Amino acid sequence: MFWQKNKTSDNPLPVYMDPIEFSQLTAIVESIGPRTFLEWGSGGSTRALLKECPFIERYVSVEHDVTWGQRVKEIVDDPRLDLHLIQPDQPLEIPKPTRDQEIAWNARAEREPSLMKSYVEFPRTLDVTFDMILVDGRARRLCLLEGINLLKDGGVIVLHDAQREDYHDALHQIGTVRFLEPWKAGQIALVRKEARHS
Repeated sequence: MFWQKNKTSDNPLPVYMDPIEFSQLTAIVESIGPRTFLEWGSGGSTRALLKECPFIERYVSVEHDVTWGQRVKEIVDDPRLDLHLIQPDQPLEIPKPTRDQEIAWNARAEREPSLMKSYVEFPRTLDVTFDMILVDGRARRLCLLEGINLLKDGGVIVLHDAQREDYHDALHQIGTVRFLEPWKAGQIALVRKEARHS
């Protein structure tokens, strides 16, 4: 995994994307100019996008890891951030899981809605439609399928790590996919929600 900058005292929350992918994401956000923004998966990109995008009026972030989410809350003090910590409904209940156990649980979370149901479905409780959505957390397939219904017509949903084939069926279900090139660590893909005609 690459990240934009090393953790330093002046950057305690680095962007966990290669600079190429983060510049693509930033270009998409700048071109759309969303007023309402939703992301599944908080982190360095949360801080960086809020810093670079004054046009965002409300930035809703949903995070499943309480420890990580608290860290983001401590570092990102922007009043536009509306961060929600929503733990898994069926967490990996192993005190010190191995990397393989974590990978296996993450794979299950992509296919078994009951594991992360509250996390995936939480944004619908806000009664907001979004101009743009970033999917960069857990249960990404399920977040894509949920997120398309939370977008305004013409809005855009962006997926990080789109090179992973596990996500492709969900991407193609929600619309016409654009996979961005080049990429190094985690490909960016986007889908624009088509306007409904009466």
